Amino acid sequence: MLSKLDRNTVFAAVEAAGLSPSDFQWDHRADDDEAEARLEHRPSGAYFIFRGSPGAYSSSSRAGDHPVRDRMELSWYRLMQQVELWLADVKRDNETPDLWAQLHSGADVLTAAAMDAIEDKPFTADEQAEIARRLEELKHYISRTHELSEVQTLALGERLEYLSKAATRLGRKDWLLLAGGVILSYALESALPPAASSDVLRALLSSIGDMLGRGLSGG
Repeated sequence: MLSKLDRNTVFAAVEAAGLSPSDFQWDHRADDDEAEARLEHRPSGAYFIFRGSPGAYSSSSRAGDHPVRDRMELSWYRLMQQVELWLADVKRDNETPDLWAQLHSGADVLTAAAMDAIEDKPFTADEQAEIARRLEELKHYISRTHELSEVQTLALGERLEYLSKAATRLGRKDWLLLAGGVILSYALESALPPAASSDVLRALLSSIGDMLGRGLSGG
């Protein structure tokens, strides 16, 4: 249904959207009733289906969590507008992290570390004071390194103060599991980028790891 020139126009649109043409694949189908060309973004499964003929094109497309978008009676110009909208959705979905998945994944890592490497005994009074000091240092490191807003910095301070107090009543395993949940939920609610979220967890383990268990510091 699409000519070589048409497909080249779509190729240019893919590049203009900041996506790699090598991630896309064409599939053509024709029967007695209708012919269609399907363009699929292989990494995500998003697709755009071309149907019809000049002056009377139609399309079906889907990207990410968006519902299927159907359009009818399109000129080539309007059809390409739909392609560009779809490509923008593909790029946005491709670049948007699944923060809930990261939250559970990070919690799973911390759970495994806690179960394997930590003896669940209480912190001593000296260790509790040292944890409070190191968490305060961690707050300044994170806010400085990732240029947090005033609201984000305030929220981080509240979470770390909560963890400092929790160290006076929880054993090492329970405290680490709580810390993982608190830090990851903070990253989610504050909309931190994935790299920043991971850095907060690494910084936490690096700062406190030597007081928790062998092999956790310097993570």
